[in-house]
Amino acid sequence: MEGTYKEIIEFILASGKRIAKRAGKIDDIGIKKQYLTEEDIAIERGMREIIRRRHPEHWFFAEEEHDVFSESEDLWIADPISGTKTFIRGLPHYGIVIAYAKNNVVQFAAVYDPSAEELFTAYTGKGAFLNGKKIFVSEQKDGFGVLFNSSSVWKGEMLERLQEFNVVTNTSSYAVNYCNVACGRYDGTVSFCKDSFPSFAGSLILQEAGGVFTNNRGESNFHHTDRVFIGGNKDAYDKLLRILQQVNPPSSLK
Repeated sequence: MEGTYKEIIEFILASGKRIAKRAGKIDDIGIKKQYLTEEDIAIERGMREIIRRRHPEHWFFAEEEHDVFSESEDLWIADPISGTKTFIRGLPHYGIVIAYAKNNVVQFAAVYDPSAEELFTAYTGKGAFLNGKKIFVSEQKDGFGVLFNSSSVWKGEMLERLQEFNVVTNTSSYAVNYCNVACGRYDGTVSFCKDSFPSFAGSLILQEAGGVFTNNRGESNFHHTDRVFIGGNKDAYDKLLRILQQVNPPSSLK
């Protein structure tokens, strides 16, 4: 698999450098959904081609054209551009995201943020890295800095409950947010998502950096239908999970 990982990383780096020049200068071509660009499609197809050529028996699950899930022994999960809305507007931070899972356990993850030229990678049992250097979650015990990213239907109640933290809300890529916690820039994160694609890669990067990442039920082995995720260093995670489990999600996302 090392050769596949290497080719995937080379592909997302090259794709990231290309799309960085197009950020803020590209059209939304979405018809059935809002926020879709030709680059989302091109990157997803490029990833799929690498996997198809190297491992034709593997299943590829991605946001745009390959969104049919399979309980495959070998599963790749990709979000070609996580944060397409941000990319279209020419703002930081969006990301190219991919993960590989063997028997439902993520083994490899990569997230590239072209706007910051930051590549986050993780390998099961080997650690998490930012541009090749090992990273770790923060050791903060209180006064936590928390990244909160949410669809609009969630914001009111959860924000009220997070007032005791130093909360930062943004429209950045969920995957990039997870990585910013993994490298210690923030202590925790709460994400109420429209899909789970970026969370597979984010989970491994955060866990391999010494943190905790689960769904809102406290399960680290989450399902692709999950939409609520929480992560951070152990102290921040424990406190955030207790608060999160007191919040009733909208019925459409339960």
